[in-house]
Amino acid sequence: MTTYEAIHTKVSMYHQEHLVDFYHELDEHEQQALLKQIDQLDLSSIPSMTAKGEQTNTSITALPSQSALELADQEKAQLYNRGVSLLSEGKVAVVLLAGGQGTRLGHVGPKGTVTMDDTPETSLFALQAKQIQAQQREANVQIPWYIMTSPINDKDTRTFFADNHYFGLKREQVTFFIQDVSPAITPEGKIILADKGQIFQAPNGNGGVFTSMKKAGILKEMKANGIEWIFFNNIDNALVQVADPLFIGYADRDGADISTKSVKKVTPSEKVGVLGQRDGKPAVIEYSELTEEERHHPLLQDANIGIHLFKLDFLYRTADASLPYHLAHKKIPSIATDGTKIDPVEPNGYKLELFYFDVFPLASSMTIFQVDRENEFLPVKNKTGQDSLEEARTRFSS
Repeated sequence: MTTYEAIHTKVSMYHQEHLVDFYHELDEHEQQALLKQIDQLDLSSIPSMTAKGEQTNTSITALPSQSALELADQEKAQLYNRGVSLLSEGKVAVVLLAGGQGTRLGHVGPKGTVTMDDTPETSLFALQAKQIQAQQREANVQIPWYIMTSPINDKDTRTFFADNHYFGLKREQVTFFIQDVSPAITPEGKIILADKGQIFQAPNGNGGVFTSMKKAGILKEMKANGIEWIFFNNIDNALVQVADPLFIGYADRDGADISTKSVKKVTPSEKVGVLGQRDGKPAVIEYSELTEEERHHPLLQDANIGIHLFKLDFLYRTADASLPYHLAHKKIPSIATDGTKIDPVEPNGYKLELFYFDVFPLASSMTIFQVDRENEFLPVKNKTGQDSLEEARTRFSS
């Protein structure tokens, strides 16, 4: 059992003593719960706002891409068949990032349960399940599907799949795993208490997927089952071609640690992250990092759309890598020094989030496969307007 003395020593070392300010007001059960929470925190990795990071000058260069639309018919057929062979040999698994809620879309429940026409068969989850079914028929194989949920939507996600009979897939081929959580901090770098005996914690961002996969035994299971490639995508693209054989064949032929799909920017000024190199290493480069000249560079026009193929061996090597935290300014329920609860009306702290693309610089090589936006990218991020549920529903109803 974790002792108060040991925890007090730990928090004192990292100037987080306030976490136990109310310890002696708690009952025994609450005390042990708090001590356990603190014991599980890696306080050495909690960034302080004073070290938030002044950006240093970096060198932004291009990473040339291959356009799928420019492939000759013969080469396209060869790559496609290569991908089908890898699928049929059981060398490809799919990982879906689905830890979010549909709140911004005006929907109650996991984002994956959002539908195109108010029936479960047109939910974002169902659309991706249908894609997997299509590839299974083509390759005559059962494709393992790993779905990362979060503590806030795991139960609802599992229930949705069970209620809808896994959308025609077999129960045993669908594996759910939960992403980790991280605390929030004040502008001074102090971890926020949500209550006297409760640290505020929230899902730690999509970059937590790699360690969560390792903790759940998924990487080990994949290796034992002969998986070589992991198709990796987000829940919010209504047109994603899951386990696309052409993309798989392209990635396997080139043999890079990571292959990533892109779409060409609509205009050089489109505010999207682009795929390129930062200081000679593969990266997603945010719009704000680019100069006006770089935004117009003909080889810096590949927008990141969150669809990737990772070599399993690469993820094995990097699963324990320490990725940087990103700070999201949010309104966070907390407790004042006198023990009263605070329900803020303005952002008062920072959630700590990890981004999966921060693993890119660890790759020895990365290739980019540019695809047709019209047929492969329909993001569902807002309720109305651009990249919205409204837009997606109009597309599916036409």
